[in-house]
Amino acid sequence: MTKNRQLNVSSLGELVENGIKRVSVAIGVFDGVHRGHQLLLEELVEMAKKNNSTPVAMTFYPHPRAVLNPQNPPPLLIPPSKRINLLHDYGMQAVATLSFSKSFAEQSPENFIKSCLHSPDIKICGLCVGRDWRFGAKGVGKIDLLEKMSKKDIFDFAAVKEFIRNGEIVSSTSIRRAISSGKLGDAAEMLGRHYSLTGIVERGHHDATEDLDHPTANLNIQYGVLPPCGVYAAKAFVNGRIRIAAVNIGLSPTYKRLGKNKIRIEAHFIDFSDDIYGQTVEVELLKYLREERCFISPSELKKQIEIDLQQIIKSVNIK
Repeated sequence: MTKNRQLNVSSLGELVENGIKRVSVAIGVFDGVHRGHQLLLEELVEMAKKNNSTPVAMTFYPHPRAVLNPQNPPPLLIPPSKRINLLHDYGMQAVATLSFSKSFAEQSPENFIKSCLHSPDIKICGLCVGRDWRFGAKGVGKIDLLEKMSKKDIFDFAAVKEFIRNGEIVSSTSIRRAISSGKLGDAAEMLGRHYSLTGIVERGHHDATEDLDHPTANLNIQYGVLPPCGVYAAKAFVNGRIRIAAVNIGLSPTYKRLGKNKIRIEAHFIDFSDDIYGQTVEVELLKYLREERCFISPSELKKQIEIDLQQIIKSVNIK
């Protein structure tokens, strides 16, 4: 897909500066931009074609649940930057990311509509939301209010049904649950792509370099839900290139360190030795290979790593 220059704003009103005055808007958090979201975006693109307007996604940051329940924020499936990229990939010509706060959440549904959708120089030509979408203080705003508004202001409106897979509604929550259970195939089907983790490379203990001759990047995960511990075949996006990778998630039991009980995520990139400390890396988890094991010696672990890498090289295509 050929990408045009991305247009990203913090309100619909800013679109006027870019010559956009007629818009159709899809509203949602869009964490993961999964197949349910994709269904909504497809509906909006078709609507915008019919009413000759610009398709725009309206989303929010931080995640509303992180603001309303800061003690238990949901782990985001993807970084905000990837969410924006995916929204553009699925046909959005602009993305408006609104700042979500407690005061924002306390607006009545009517004030939400007024503050977010009403702009003196922007004509709303269409609106798409999920069928069960809620908005305004305590989520009391429902689609009937939006439908009434569409008739009053004369614009197209669609409340899009959920995407159902195997009898289950596809949602960010169902994807998190599948990943936590180790069902990477299910997660990939719900996302419409392989599941990935995104983290910052930090310094580790150098065991993989000094003892195992297979240096790894220790990832401090910023986005994504960890699957069960084990070894995974993966693709990694490093320095703008795709690399075949082996990813170990676990406690590294072969190296028993006092008080060490924190799960570590270590990625070995095949045929790669650049210094990438502090950089952000995304790894797509393609396949579960085996459980994490405690070997009798580092040399035995090294032999198993060689077996793992050969299996990964044979099974992963980076084209």
